Amino acid sequence: MPRVKDITTRREISEKIETSKREMEGKEAVLNKVASDLDTVRQTLENLNLGGTAEGTEQVESAIESAKDVTTEVFNKEDQSLEEIHTSNEEFEGKLQEHRGSSESDLGKISDASARIETKEAISELAKAKEAALRDVDFLREQVRMAEDAREKSDAVQEKLQSRVYGGGKGR
Repeated sequence: MPRVKDITTRREISEKIETSKREMEGKEAVLNKVASDLDTVRQTLENLNLGGTAEGTEQVESAIESAKDVTTEVFNKEDQSLEEIHTSNEEFEGKLQEHRGSSESDLGKISDASARIETKEAISELAKAKEAALRDVDFLREQVRMAEDAREKSDAVQEKLQSRVYGGGKGR
């Protein structure tokens, strides 16, 4: 039987999910800013008259293309960082699912034991254990839902920004 101090606390689980959510939202904000910068660079290039000298026009175009390339590289770097957060979050979701499965198994074992117990006092105490296990299962179910919702929202934002930057695809 695992010792209680070796098991993740509810507070630690909640904090991990909130931290992950904040990290995803922060990366989304950075990606949005970079995508806006890229939009501005592209629009600037499209709006230029480029009626100066051949050398000047070439230098302006080259500098703007360089700005576009650098901005795309920054987007790629931040996009990869967000992807790593998503992967970490998915792994944590899996661990939470395992914990939930364990709690559900414990709940079944407690129910089975309750059916075999005949003394009122033992039945009463097992009922408390059953309630505690049910609360744990409910808590873990809710935490999994919250983690999945945050990641799915972040995935959707990420896809929208990738489409904006790459014109309809990931195009890396």
